[in-house]
Amino acid sequence: MNAIRNTLFILPLLSPLIVAAAPYDTLKFALRQQQITDDLRQKCQLSPALSDEKLRQNFLNDKQNQKQNQVTLTAAAQALKNQDDPAYRERMAQVVCPPQTN
Repeated sequence: MNAIRNTLFILPLLSPLIVAAAPYDTLKFALRQQQITDDLRQKCQLSPALSDEKLRQNFLNDKQNQKQNQVTLTAAAQALKNQDDPAYRERMAQVVCPPQTN
């Protein structure tokens, strides 16, 4: 009974620490997403004037390579999250660039 009471007392004290970690996770995700976007822009030689949203739409609208790119980019994102740079670079090299549309 004492252990339960102690646990119930400690849990509320720890919850701000858990909540505080959430913004950092969101920031890490955003930075990884931006890294992938920047690398796609460089690999596919896309104009810096092309918005990130338009870049995403170009990849989504490329029906011929959509499935392959989805699998490849998911694996690249996981490698980046795991800080496995060689695997990330390997996956990014496998991405098929969409046809150029402006």
